[in-house]
Amino acid sequence: MSLMNTSKLLQNSMNEILQIWGTKHEGKSCALYWLLRAQEADIAGGDVSSILSEIESQTLQGEVRTRFSAAGDYWADVRYSSLEPVTMLWGTIVNCLRVAAKTGRATEGQKAVFDYEAASVLSFFKAAWTKMELADGLYHIFRAMPAPECQAMAALLNVHVDACLDEVVMCRLVRLLDHEGPMSPEELEDLATLSNTHLVNATFSGMRGSA
Repeated sequence: MSLMNTSKLLQNSMNEILQIWGTKHEGKSCALYWLLRAQEADIAGGDVSSILSEIESQTLQGEVRTRFSAAGDYWADVRYSSLEPVTMLWGTIVNCLRVAAKTGRATEGQKAVFDYEAASVLSFFKAAWTKMELADGLYHIFRAMPAPECQAMAALLNVHVDACLDEVVMCRLVRLLDHEGPMSPEELEDLATLSNTHLVNATFSGMRGSA
């Protein structure tokens, strides 16, 4: 698949997930949902203010405006985001996962900008799982990318396992896969817990357990 086709698929998939999240999974009560909607509009050259005006709660609207501005400042300093704007959307999810899971790869800047409740981040993936072919398409895209954060994304979008995806499982999985090299005692504990969910064997055979 060409870079252009992959970018388009990632853009369209994000749009579809947000539609599902907003209508079926109470996304409209989550600041992260509105941030992604605003970012999506900004990338497309749309009216961000119009998107934010849809937020009924004035308190939430003010929070999202602040978070959107902070995220904009963050991505303005990331050189590659200007080359492929869709990176900002999925990079936001990656950073939110890192911060929610408290991985060692989360920078102080990311912690300040992408601090969302784990339940809110999990809700995004549950929306994706609502449409299996959508999640499966994204799983295959991220599975082919060698970066640790992409492997974590692939795991969370894998519809072929019978794991019960909850906040604890999500955070353990991200902590485990967002690093490289020998495992720490804490990571070995995460691995032992995840082994009972079939996530490891089904998705990550040969992973860092033998490092």
